[in-house]
Amino acid sequence: MKKLLSAVCLSALAQGVAAQPPQATGELAEAYVMPVWVDAVSEVCPWKSPSAEGYIRLIRREHDDGSHGLYVQWIRKGIAGEPAEAVSTLAVEELDQQLMLRLEMPQPTLARDACRLKSFGEDMVNERRYELDMLVRGPGELQVNITRKLDGGV
Repeated sequence: MKKLLSAVCLSALAQGVAAQPPQATGELAEAYVMPVWVDAVSEVCPWKSPSAEGYIRLIRREHDDGSHGLYVQWIRKGIAGEPAEAVSTLAVEELDQQLMLRLEMPQPTLARDACRLKSFGEDMVNERRYELDMLVRGPGELQVNITRKLDGGV
C-alpha cells in the first residue's frame, strides 16, 4: 500500500508542482494548486546535460506524524515557448523509511560538477541531531549521507 501511495504522490508532484504559477494579469486564467502535504519548495541549483538544461527543486513534505520527507526534482527548461517540466523526481527514502526527522530546508553549494545540499534535522522521538548531506548531479543522480551528531556534555 505504501508503494502505491508513494507512486500516487510522485505522480502528483510531477504533474501539479511542475506547473508554473500563472502570470499576474487582470484575470486569473488558471488556478495553481499545490498539494496540501507540501510544506516548503525551493529552487537550489542549475543542471545541464548534453541534451537539456534546467534547475533542481527541493520539495519538503510534512507527514501525518509531523516528520518531514524530502523530494528532489529535476525540472527541464522548455524551449520554443514550451513550459518547463519535471523529468525526474526522487524521494529521499532514508527520511521516509529509517528516521522520523524534523528537517531544515537544505542549503545549496554549487560545485563544478554537482550540487551539494546540507541540512540539519532533529529526531522527533529522542531529539538526537542529524546532518543530511546530499550530492546531486544530473537527472536521477542522487547520493545521500545522514550522519548522527554526538551529544555534547561534561
